[in-house]
Amino acid sequence: MEFVAIDFEKLNKSQLSVCEVGLVVFKDGKEVGAPFHSYINPYGGLERNDWAKGNLSHISDELLLKAPTYIELFPKLQQIIQDKILVVHYKGADLNYIYNLEEHYNLPKLYLKWADTNEIASFLGRCENLSDLYSELFDVPFIEHHKALDDARACGQIFGQLSSQVNIRQFIHEEDYLPTEKKREFNATNTRHTQYGTATVAPDGLVFNYDKILDKYFFKDKKVALSGMSVINNNRIRSILTDSLGAICTSKPSRKTDVFIINQNNVGPSKRVDAIRFQQTTGLIVITDDYFWELVQG
Repeated sequence: MEFVAIDFEKLNKSQLSVCEVGLVVFKDGKEVGAPFHSYINPYGGLERNDWAKGNLSHISDELLLKAPTYIELFPKLQQIIQDKILVVHYKGADLNYIYNLEEHYNLPKLYLKWADTNEIASFLGRCENLSDLYSELFDVPFIEHHKALDDARACGQIFGQLSSQVNIRQFIHEEDYLPTEKKREFNATNTRHTQYGTATVAPDGLVFNYDKILDKYFFKDKKVALSGMSVINNNRIRSILTDSLGAICTSKPSRKTDVFIINQNNVGPSKRVDAIRFQQTTGLIVITDDYFWELVQG
């Protein structure tokens, strides 16, 4: 398995104020090639909040003024990441920054697959803080916390170590990361008349076809895609579909998919776009995981 561990530091509460980045490539559990590190001339100026004043003393204003901007660094980041798995520690930080920077600069997507060592650690009941988790796993103190390259390297080493304790592939996400505030936009649904009749519709046009599936026996011999659930919930639903109901499961919808089961709070925007397109062209049926459990338990 080849992956890239990445870490950003930022100056203030703005998601665009990233000021340092580090990337380390790993293959088969070992660091390969030269790591990449750069300071970043942050969007919006050099104002620091109290956290940055206390933790980023190694980054002077002079370094930042001489540094490239994120949009100038983007081609290099693309070159390093390419189609590798992007690994972070806590998606709500680094993936959030990437999402907002892509939106602000109208950039293409930086990565296709991602994993979060914080999520894996939580699943295993381990420390979730990067430095504490590193110390727990390797029995040595982690003293260079909040330096982007050191944090990226530690994140990659943690991912490799956790890979020996759990089936790591179940934590590799193909759906787009979506910030919490964007999820809220997709959460609100309303009932209105559509080309499918009266249906529950999300603001982006995704239709939930609850009237199309009335019992669990509908799934026999159907091709079913799942997305947006937790690892545990995904595995439970997949097991029921294949072992008990005779369905065939995939991770994303295609023209051959009959049913798409999603957690509407977490499914990525690209899969929503695909689902809307397939609803209009192939008659894809979309339901939520909550409705699936109603069918199974009812």
